[in-house]
Amino acid sequence: MPMMTRSAGLYFAESDLQLARDNLDREPLRDALPLLDSRPPDPLEAAQLLALNYLFHHDARAGAAAVAALEAQDFGDLPSLDLPSMKRQLGWLSVMAMLRKHPRWQSATEANLSMIGRRAPGILQSGDAACPLRLSWLAAVSMAAGILREEEASFQPAADIFRRLVDAHIHPEGYFKGIVDIDGAKETYAAQFSATSALVLMAEMAGQTGEDLWSYNNRAVSVNTAATYTYYYYFFPEGWKWESDLTREATMALMRREGAFFEMVNRRVSMRGIEQLFAEQRPMFSALGGGLTTLTHGLAPPKKRRWLLW
Repeated sequence: MPMMTRSAGLYFAESDLQLARDNLDREPLRDALPLLDSRPPDPLEAAQLLALNYLFHHDARAGAAAVAALEAQDFGDLPSLDLPSMKRQLGWLSVMAMLRKHPRWQSATEANLSMIGRRAPGILQSGDAACPLRLSWLAAVSMAAGILREEEASFQPAADIFRRLVDAHIHPEGYFKGIVDIDGAKETYAAQFSATSALVLMAEMAGQTGEDLWSYNNRAVSVNTAATYTYYYYFFPEGWKWESDLTREATMALMRREGAFFEMVNRRVSMRGIEQLFAEQRPMFSALGGGLTTLTHGLAPPKKRRWLLW
């Protein structure tokens, strides 16, 4: 059963927050910290920062404001197969996760979480989400709901879909088959980026429960294969063969909007030139891509010391 035993949020542990608290004078944390006190106009972005402020600074007022923002949302029509809606729903589930120890958590989340827990696995099993891109995000929503509800019936089918997507849809070169290479496909880099994001977020949240999806591979093809491919064309959009007019401005804007998950990737795999991406994009914050990840994932945890007996 997936348990949030070590986790402070869907994607990070209390130890990640403590590592950041202990290094606030270091980059990239120094530039990320002021974002906690910003109030973006988007309700989801504002709620994520409030909830993280509650966790990071133990700020009761921020926690109360985040709970109020959560209570103001109407999830009655979700999860749908509308991709933007699923992305935002996962963002709200991450808010719920950060507020899990708040006294008003149960009253603020019980009805919505119960509905998500009932509906998401049913849609996954019905086959109504056959499109691989939509399937990846619905699986991410189902996994998050399963973790919050501590229900294997939501979590494990989503983990199985993760593995199936790696097996059947990530080409050894890194692109998503059935997403970017289909006739008439438009905005293919954005679709590649989005599918990569969904799988990275699933791998990171599964890791918080003790299930290692980062290492899952099929003949050395893994989520890191897709992330590396996506990362490369961020810098070299003119070589993207699936879309003739992709520009550097477009890839930079997409990274700014949804690419905060690359801080998670950077903890897992060494990418040549990643410093240039971070110079352009940090501090990285995306309500749809993992939150304020420069704060939660910007520093690598210290390696465990190995003791030699002789």
